[in-house]
Amino acid sequence: MPFGQKALTEVPGRPALRARTGAEPVEPISMSASESPATHPGRTECDLDAEYPYFYLSEHTSLINHRVSTWSGMVTASAGKLKLQLPSRANRACVAIEVHRTEPAGVLDDFDDAIEFGYPSATGAPALLDWSRALVSDLPLLPGGPGDYRVRYHVKEPAEPGRRPGAGSLPRAAALVQIWPGACREQAELKITSAFGEFWHPGSRLRRP
Repeated sequence: MPFGQKALTEVPGRPALRARTGAEPVEPISMSASESPATHPGRTECDLDAEYPYFYLSEHTSLINHRVSTWSGMVTASAGKLKLQLPSRANRACVAIEVHRTEPAGVLDDFDDAIEFGYPSATGAPALLDWSRALVSDLPLLPGGPGDYRVRYHVKEPAEPGRRPGAGSLPRAAALVQIWPGACREQAELKITSAFGEFWHPGSRLRRP
């Protein structure tokens, strides 16, 4: 992949997007030796500007639907829209979105914080937007079309100052969103270990057994 290029997923029936380049090289989220891009046919990776520490998954509907219950914390979720928070120390974020037909394997050990929640899809056709709500990439169509889905959101904070690889590199966060069909009525705090996670989910460490 060319230096700094964002990986975009082409979706049948949609126009292909042009990749945008930036000054910083993409630092892909690591996969195990048994994994490959072919293992995740519904995976999209993008390098996002984190000037403001959040991004969106959008289905071109209003951000808040008052008839639908919403989650709070690391995510604000309502029908057809997710607003996902990033660590405020990050200048860039490598964000991966995976669409699965069944529940995926857990990867909690690779991240600092993770939550799981329900997401009612309004159209089954989400897209990734940056903090300014500019389109970054269309995403694979959700396997069941409109309906109920489960979402796991994982975040890894940037390395501490002085521990980042490469002199002069910018603080870069990593995030992984996994989506698959299924209903979820409660938000679950699967792992909260960082200051970022504790800020959005205060007291979660004390609530865990």
